[in-house]
Amino acid sequence: MNCADITEIAPLYISAELDARRASEFDAHLQTCPACRSELESQARLDERFREALLADEVDVSRVNRRIRELIAAESSRPAASVSRPRPARLAAAAAGVAAAFLLLIAGYLLVPGHVARVYADAARDHQLEVVLRQARPWIVDPAAIAALAVQQGIADPVPPELGSGYRLERAKVCRLDGRLYLHLVYSDGTREFSLFLRQRDGQHLTGPIRGFADGRFLRAASAGDEHLLSFETSHLTAMVATDQPADAAKRFAKAASAAL
Repeated sequence: MNCADITEIAPLYISAELDARRASEFDAHLQTCPACRSELESQARLDERFREALLADEVDVSRVNRRIRELIAAESSRPAASVSRPRPARLAAAAAGVAAAFLLLIAGYLLVPGHVARVYADAARDHQLEVVLRQARPWIVDPAAIAALAVQQGIADPVPPELGSGYRLERAKVCRLDGRLYLHLVYSDGTREFSLFLRQRDGQHLTGPIRGFADGRFLRAASAGDEHLLSFETSHLTAMVATDQPADAAKRFAKAASAAL
């Protein structure tokens, strides 16, 4: 996959619509091409600003749905010759692609509300039951035992004893999300609690629209019920944050986790 390919399919990557094979090739290119990575971060910022602007106002869902259908119908009825034009400059094409992808993404959110990948749904359920509602579970609280458990799960890097401002590791256990084993870590500042799920990278990428970035890593977001979730990948780990705190708090914690990992 080259830089031209990256430009063409970047909107699909941002909205998590690429299949697993192409997403993996896309990630591999970004790791070796700072120019494409920088441009994609700019596109992700633009996408996030569009989203924030849209969500700042109350949305008339029926009106937006009707307008989307009108645009789709108008585009479908246009003769092929009328849409033929020279290839625009790279950045302009990328920006236009992001805008189009964002329209489709919003259409998906409005027309198919509540859809969330199974791994996010499982993480949200675990956080709700085991952390918020405090259902009885066999947690490990000893730091040395937690470190040993992490090693058993293939996590060679040390588990951070604290994250951000005052969030300390309280307990850990192993859980299963979408059929895969994760190390479930719970951090608390004495009032609020966050779940951090970790597993060794194995070639499978978590999906979800990009909602920011931290340390050059993209933050992919989802929500399920009252839970906000963000995922990112390091060179060795797949990480996911789950919390019932507001979305901004979830993003701050995810950035702190990324910095520590």
